[in-house]
Amino acid sequence: SSGINAEWPLRPGQKILAKRPQPPLPLHLRLTKNDAATLIQAGVRGYMARQLPRVQGFRDKVRRKQAAATVIQSGWRGYKIRMAIRDEDLSSKDFCKLYYGSKKTPDAEPEEEEVEQ
Repeated sequence: SSGINAEWPLRPGQKILAKRPQPPLPLHLRLTKNDAATLIQAGVRGYMARQLPRVQGFRDKVRRKQAAATVIQSGWRGYKIRMAIRDEDLSSKDFCKLYYGSKKTPDAEPEEEEVEQ
């Protein structure tokens, strides 16, 4: 019992602060001027780097690939639903349920059951 479990001595205001925790100080009050200047410089340098033509070209290429992927996904989903509609007996199917899956709408189902009885 050399003091491993012993409590560290508390500073005078620590007991009071433990009972009434305060929100953390805003970032601008916690940083030194040097740290704040470093953060500002990092932000400006990042902005300037994003404006370079080769970075803009890369970002445009990524946007084009994302747009192409969206078109491919849309085409695939349309194909899947067309095949599902073609293969189903559509005389008793609700097209919304077929497209969106088996999600039940709470207000549509009970009304049909009440009318049938």
